[in-house]
Amino acid sequence: MFDPKVLLDALVGASARPDEQEQSGRPGTPSPVGAQIEQTINSLTGQSAGELLQKAKDVVARNPGLAQAAAIGLAGLLFGNRKTGGGGIPSSFAKLGGLALIGTLAYKAYQASQQESGDAASGPAMGGLSLPEKSSFHPATQTEDDAMLYLRAMVAAATADGRVDEEERNRIVSGLGKAGMDPDAMRWLQQELAAPADVDELSSNVNSPEKAAQVYAAARIAIDPDTLQERDFLHRLADALDLDPSVRRQVDDAAAGLKA
Repeated sequence: MFDPKVLLDALVGASARPDEQEQSGRPGTPSPVGAQIEQTINSLTGQSAGELLQKAKDVVARNPGLAQAAAIGLAGLLFGNRKTGGGGIPSSFAKLGGLALIGTLAYKAYQASQQESGDAASGPAMGGLSLPEKSSFHPATQTEDDAMLYLRAMVAAATADGRVDEEERNRIVSGLGKAGMDPDAMRWLQQELAAPADVDELSSNVNSPEKAAQVYAAARIAIDPDTLQERDFLHRLADALDLDPSVRRQVDDAAAGLKA
């Protein structure tokens, strides 16, 4: 069985767009959303984005079964590179890791929503610097089942517009095999691309608002919802998860801000 956490990290990292500062070699000023997320990840890990980027490279080196070319090819197919003028998550955040990015994005959205409602016990607002170690948003509390659920949400969102047909699935899966991807991961992806989870499947084992926010965040960062089908999918997913409209709005805004 493949490790879904490693695959999630690879796909989220491979979905990144190059940052202008990376292309020019000059340091840039992060967006407000980006700065908030980097602060939180730095707080929970004690490491800078640069240090975590190096760790991401080390993960790839230690897991040759997840060939980088294969991950990039799949991410390009699924997560928007086939669209013209698409944004994409800045690589400095995407490569921090799937669980960290999804958890922090959902945490910030959830906390901001709680602050809006005037819940005094809700914890820090969007500018908060810490992610509670025992929080269900923290990567350390996430299981392989959680990572698998987020992967399924991302694939379901990315295929919602119906553009990944059988011929394209066969082409990408064949390319993944040639690139050296783990056979178990390849088989799973082939099956998932052919029959993505519907919103009822994705929500069936979600029993807390915190987990609902993370499932929605995973789906939302996978796409820029610029088609009717994608917007409909996100609407139906939020309904199935019984996601608070305020949390959904905060996730949407934060994801859009990251890709701006």
